[in-house]
Amino acid sequence: MQVKREQWNYDKFSGIWVGKYKNSHNMPHWHYDCELLFVKRGNLKVWCNQTQYPLSAGQAFFIDSEKVHFMHAGTEDTEIIMLVFNYDKIKPFTEKLTLASPVLSKNYGIDKVYKTLLDELREKKKFYSVKATATVQSLTAEIFRNEQTLLKKKSDGSVELFKGLLTDINKNYEFYDLNTAAEFMNMNAAYFSRMFHKCTGTTFSQYLNRVKCSKAVEILQSGQSITMTEVSLKCGFATIRNFNRIFKEITGYTPKKLPSDYVIAANATAGSGANQNPTLDECVLLESSEG
Repeated sequence: MQVKREQWNYDKFSGIWVGKYKNSHNMPHWHYDCELLFVKRGNLKVWCNQTQYPLSAGQAFFIDSEKVHFMHAGTEDTEIIMLVFNYDKIKPFTEKLTLASPVLSKNYGIDKVYKTLLDELREKKKFYSVKATATVQSLTAEIFRNEQTLLKKKSDGSVELFKGLLTDINKNYEFYDLNTAAEFMNMNAAYFSRMFHKCTGTTFSQYLNRVKCSKAVEILQSGQSITMTEVSLKCGFATIRNFNRIFKEITGYTPKKLPSDYVIAANATAGSGANQNPTLDECVLLESSEG
């Protein structure tokens, strides 16, 4: 089976995407969609809204709409199954509810549901989107029926502000440093630094450098007639020497020797994963509903 980097896009009619990954790692991000994860092999750590959850083979995890999250596989051979679907599909019966814990008490046959959805979305037989939607709704209803639920609370203002920060960094990365980000969050730099590490599992500097290098890769592969110094400045690096050093640390290549087919997807962003990809380049997509 050919393996490729993660790059998921919804089927436009069903609003559902499914896939299987090896060695999954991604950057902190959020979107309006819901995700169901099932650990097929190995182990996984998932951070969701500032809490870390260790998962092992056979366990399942539900990520609700608009939750800031990211994950890191414990071993290179860790495999996970992911079901991603538009929140509107379950909103009628979950709008006022949230799960008491995103770690599910059982796996609800997610691996079998995954195979059903994979076939439906690939084959695209008559009424496939209706069948796929019904499958997702039935599975989610079963989960919310059996798991402990709570009434949803009003969104925490600091969480909304943090999501806004991730979005703004993705747009205006070249103007950011620790103090700028702390000001955005109305915090002093020391407190913000600790909070950011707790929420993301990485330092702000590491996170920002990854975003900047992601943008640099985009520019270098765009075919623009631009010098390395201009790329460096455009991406917010103070000196070309600093740019070269950090770029090689993150990509393994110098900017001048970057392969034309190199993939880095380290941006964290608001919006749907259909348009943005927060996955790190270590992660591979083994199969998906895209074929």
